[in-house]
Amino acid sequence: MSKWLLTLIVCFFLSAILAGCGFHLRGQGKAGLSPELSVLRVRTIGENVSDNELRREVERALNVQADVRIAPEAENGIPILTLYDEQSNSRVLSYDEDRKVSEFLLRYRVDFDVRDAAGKKIVERQTIILQRDYTFDRLNVLAKEREEQELREQMRQEAVQQMIRRLASWSR
Repeated sequence: MSKWLLTLIVCFFLSAILAGCGFHLRGQGKAGLSPELSVLRVRTIGENVSDNELRREVERALNVQADVRIAPEAENGIPILTLYDEQSNSRVLSYDEDRKVSEFLLRYRVDFDVRDAAGKKIVERQTIILQRDYTFDRLNVLAKEREEQELREQMRQEAVQQMIRRLASWSR
């Protein structure tokens, strides 16, 4: 047997063993939510909730990663995942020698809970808080604004992932 073929066979068997033991990268595979949460309605409450973005992201992630069927608002008798007061803000973290802003701290926060159709809490209200810092360059303002926007989107996506992991851990 050639060395190349032997290497290929060994790689195949190692991959099969690794897949057989249930190993997968985080974010791969399905989140194991309880059957009680197999169908959900998602709603948002609060002044600062960017209803469309967060809600769509949560619904998509639940559907794809946890095989949750998202029920329309009109459907009754279904548990409700409620998203409260999504907040995103920034503050100055540091100044340079000219007393100009050199770093910002971005904060993201969202609260959520799950209640059954009668209003009884299934999952207590929980808070997800994320922070990121980034440097600010006065000579490259447009690029830094884009970087800030991307960081905010990443924090929203990470919050959604944390939410799904928390729901999955509650289900165990």
